[in-house]
Amino acid sequence: MFKIFYASVALVAIVAPAKAQDGNWTGYYAGAEIGAGFSHPGFSGGGVVSGSDFNDTAFVGGVFVGHDWQSGQFVYGGVASFDFLGFHEKTGEDPIFGGKTNSYSYDLDWVASARARAGFLASDQLLLYGTAGVAVTRVKTSFDFFLGGADSSNKTRVGGAFGAGFEYAFAPKWSFKTEYIEYLFDKVEVANSVDFKPRLGTLNLGISYRF
Repeated sequence: MFKIFYASVALVAIVAPAKAQDGNWTGYYAGAEIGAGFSHPGFSGGGVVSGSDFNDTAFVGGVFVGHDWQSGQFVYGGVASFDFLGFHEKTGEDPIFGGKTNSYSYDLDWVASARARAGFLASDQLLLYGTAGVAVTRVKTSFDFFLGGADSSNKTRVGGAFGAGFEYAFAPKWSFKTEYIEYLFDKVEVANSVDFKPRLGTLNLGISYRF
């Protein structure tokens, strides 16, 4: 995934003209994005179950809005995003006594964030930036103990988001971006001494319209 990101940055840097910016990055914008999500939660409590048993890769798609200010070659501002996550429920089983199991499941449906971003204009059309802020997601979990007991939960968790990207202005009011964001959240308790620590990344391509 990172090879795609770095290759995209290099390609746009080569083709981007090097004219003066003239303040075109200041203002509001909105757009849509699509890409891939990479879920890699931590897990504790199962005898032979690990966090890797719940890793998943899926489609991501959503929308974003923001505002930028430009000062010379520097651009800074804020952006809010909402993405649907196409992860399917992942289940891990802990074999006990000839095949009987404890089972745990984990799933995420969406993630939202509010982030600051700041960057440097490599040319009048190419912005390289970093971004960080807060995020919210909804975590679905369940357990089924072979000795008895089963439950499920659907909980909202607040966490952090950070990443980097580039944005290329290909027309006076239009631009596209490639962006990788990593999300970290507080743990979700499934049962006594059994919990997940949600973590995921998204690699998106997006298109923006500036008002």
